[in-house]
Amino acid sequence: MNVLLIRPPDPLQHVQLLSHTRPMNLTFLASFLRENGVRVRLLDFETTRYSESTLLDYLRQAEPDVVGVSCMTPSIVNGARVCAVVKQFSDRIATVTGGPHVNGVGVSVLEEFPSFDFAIFGEGEQTLLDLCRHVVDGGDPNDIPGLMHRSGGGVTQNSPRPNIEPLDSLPFPARDLIDWTRQTGHAVRGITNETHSTELFTSRGCPYPCKFCSIQATFGKSARFFSPEYIEQEIREFMRDYQFEHVVVADDTFSLNIPRAKELCEVFQRSGLPTWNCDTRVGTVRPDLLKLMKESGCNKVAYGVETGSERIAALISKKISFERLERAVRWTREAGIENIEGNFIIGVHPDETMDDIEKTRNAITSLPWDFVSVSIIVPYPGTEIHEMMKAQGLIHSDCSWDDLVMFGRRPKWNTNHFSADDLVAIQKRLTREFFLRPGYILNRLRRIHSWKELKYWISSGVAYMRWYLRGEVTSSPSTGSTDQFSTVDSN
Repeated sequence: MNVLLIRPPDPLQHVQLLSHTRPMNLTFLASFLRENGVRVRLLDFETTRYSESTLLDYLRQAEPDVVGVSCMTPSIVNGARVCAVVKQFSDRIATVTGGPHVNGVGVSVLEEFPSFDFAIFGEGEQTLLDLCRHVVDGGDPNDIPGLMHRSGGGVTQNSPRPNIEPLDSLPFPARDLIDWTRQTGHAVRGITNETHSTELFTSRGCPYPCKFCSIQATFGKSARFFSPEYIEQEIREFMRDYQFEHVVVADDTFSLNIPRAKELCEVFQRSGLPTWNCDTRVGTVRPDLLKLMKESGCNKVAYGVETGSERIAALISKKISFERLERAVRWTREAGIENIEGNFIIGVHPDETMDDIEKTRNAITSLPWDFVSVSIIVPYPGTEIHEMMKAQGLIHSDCSWDDLVMFGRRPKWNTNHFSADDLVAIQKRLTREFFLRPGYILNRLRRIHSWKELKYWISSGVAYMRWYLRGEVTSSPSTGSTDQFSTVDSN
């Protein structure tokens, strides 16, 4: 049994200002399949430049029975195009897609894209293995939980599959299949992709019902955890094999369980992690935890703030106060963690007004952030915000899936108080008022410790000014265009 797993090209894969990560979801799938006797190859079209000839070469070499593509919403069209080439090469190859977009739109993904034979919803490991066995041995696809398939001229969605319990039953992700070619931009803001880094998941899911987030469409309304023992063994293995310089802890909320987060800090200390960073919430940190995080190598914490308006925070089910935000940032600074980031979203609720924006502006400019991210709301399928904006007619009729990106394109939607151009103008204004302060620029220059860091900050600064002045989001010409499939040669 041969399987080829593919990450299709992302419309913004070459944008210098954005974070670009490794396809860790595919490495989890790959290791699970390999543990069950399946031969797996992985093709990442965010590190390998896409061309039809390259894809065909991989198909000849891998001789796959199944080709799987994992798609975010902006990459689903490219994923379908990849699978169309696969079907032209050999109609006997089964094509399957999965990922956040499938979980957001359901069976319509098969109705819209005929090049997909199957789609997987929910967690994919066991469902993909069962599908592989079905392709080889036959049987009734209706017996596979978590699968969508074509049936009698229509599309059938089977019963859901329970989430994997315990997570420790999963093998470690197959990092040996990753193409470690350096990517554009950064692993996370402030850490260049010239730094040899990897992502580490210590949990899956998030219990918080934020209305703009689609994670619960995949994992449900709870979080599950790998044990500290599992994480320690995984770290020791990948540090032995790859000697990473930095680790991105990719959990949605690292400090969701504070006692467990403390245990993980102790694991990080004795496992030899050099430095690491995480994302979390302002309401789930304490001074003693932050101090332990610093001692174990944490050099950055990013907080999902979204808005400085308590009214809007309540409307999106965020429920944080400026007092709690200020306290978390102060505690983080007092703990000595080098970099603190605040993530904000313009138009995060359709009823946001300019008064709410001014409160967000105050949260950006009055607190001692080292970085901020100011993005524009994206109505991702599977979120309450999507349903709300769709019902109110705020999403434009010409909006396609690859328009649903958080940065670098004029949005094809508006809110009740702001046009698409207003949203971009506010994004640029708030970003400018933070990053172009002379004091901020001088402080960043003082903190540069190497030529590698200097190169990163110069390239990021040039990319920022191109975006701010001209709306351009491309990186250097050597990395190619950011237009969807403009990196494709049609042979």
